[in-house]
Amino acid sequence: MKYIFFITGILFSLLPTQKALAKSACSNIDREVLVGELCTKIETYKSQENSDNPTLVIALHGDSAFIRPFVQNRVAQKIVESNDNVIAVGMLRPGYKDDFGRKSDGEMGLTVGDNYDDVRVKQITDAIKSLKHIHKAGKVVLIGHSGGAAITTRIIGLYPNLINHAIAISCPCDINAWRKDMLLRNEYEPFRGDLPISSPIELAANVSDKTKISLLVAKMDDVTKPYLTKQYYRELKKHGKNVEMKIIEGGHNIFQTNAAMEIISKAL
Repeated sequence: MKYIFFITGILFSLLPTQKALAKSACSNIDREVLVGELCTKIETYKSQENSDNPTLVIALHGDSAFIRPFVQNRVAQKIVESNDNVIAVGMLRPGYKDDFGRKSDGEMGLTVGDNYDDVRVKQITDAIKSLKHIHKAGKVVLIGHSGGAAITTRIIGLYPNLINHAIAISCPCDINAWRKDMLLRNEYEPFRGDLPISSPIELAANVSDKTKISLLVAKMDDVTKPYLTKQYYRELKKHGKNVEMKIIEGGHNIFQTNAAMEIISKAL
């Protein structure tokens, strides 16, 4: 019996060491951010000239069930190449692996809207809060494309005092309506039925009056159809929010277009 207690004591004594190892494995603030026990992977790009209180830009990728997302990093890099006083961060959403082979903690889910839930939104929000504090940001701009836009617009509805300017590109802003569209488009059964997730359109009244919202969608987008963005725009307007909308030519993948980059630059 005394040997059992001895071995148990050894195991308990190792627990702080394991936690310390986990922390040390997520300690490069330019490439990852640790909040609690969750490590979210990032790539950080900085302007050549920055003040003591730079603008922090967070870029969120869309859903990507089969391809490792990288566009968030490309957008972040583009931003700092043409703007001063900016720290731009490409953030890897929970459960995803990037093209470096690194994985953010959390579950990716089925990528059918289930991964826009409160748990994943909180992980991303906590990471943004941490980065804002670390970089002493004077302003926070959050940009999301597609699924990343759903998360962006849910964040400003659930955490209304965190983001100064939100940019939602190709947004499935009514999540269950979008799921119905995708079921018809892809005939993929996990899209069937409603999810118990509050949609951005339902959270519009909660958005801070101080937050600027820019919406961008393309006319021929058959993944996140323009009506989803238009309905969200109307709902924000109804509640007197500071919102603008632009509709451009093209399809779904418009994250790196000149139109998107112009809106982002103006937000800085």
